[in-house]
Amino acid sequence: MQNIKAHIANWLFLGITIILVLAEYNQWQLAIYVFKPMLIPVLLWQYLKTAQKICYWYVIALGFAFLSNLFLLSNSSECVMFAILTFLFYRIATIVTVLKVGAPVLWLPFVLATLPFIFIFSYLIYIIIPFDNPNFLPSIINDLIISIFSGLGLSQYVMNDNKQNSWLIISTLLFTFLVVVFMIQHFYLSNVVFQPVSALVFSLAHYAFYMFMKETESENHPTKIDLP
Repeated sequence: MQNIKAHIANWLFLGITIILVLAEYNQWQLAIYVFKPMLIPVLLWQYLKTAQKICYWYVIALGFAFLSNLFLLSNSSECVMFAILTFLFYRIATIVTVLKVGAPVLWLPFVLATLPFIFIFSYLIYIIIPFDNPNFLPSIINDLIISIFSGLGLSQYVMNDNKQNSWLIISTLLFTFLVVVFMIQHFYLSNVVFQPVSALVFSLAHYAFYMFMKETESENHPTKIDLP
């Protein structure tokens, strides 16, 4: 029964992703409003049904991802700012999740892997977002956090190339690309092609991180992970 539910959740997640990509491309607003808020809850349901160990930090992270998705249903500057802030908390929760379930962090490789992302995002903020934009400071903080997350994923993969860290680096690189697209779309150049690309990358990045969580499970200890 559990495997059946997992397969149903997989196909449901894939189906919603395809619908969202088509809806964003063709600007079917009703379909976007209906299906966009469903994506993260379906992934959460899939995780809760298949996980042998429930990491509540990951559950919290998905909660913030859900809120960020809701705010992005509107293009107003206030909603964009709230989306950036909730995505910031999502990213912090995912970093804690990786630290909880992943391998111990080696600090020198982590710092070396993080620096290039900081330089890239700092340059993008400098050339794209004006200083007087209310989203300037939240963007700096958010991009610092995504740089830390990306550096964490890259350093883990370089130091230990296994299936678990392969999914992690795929997720981090997809999220990095998503942030770049988000910045260009909302602060520099608006184009209809960005929306379906963002929907596809967003879904794939979340699914890759779910697969990372799945690979980190210990089959011999099917107990829940506490928050501390």
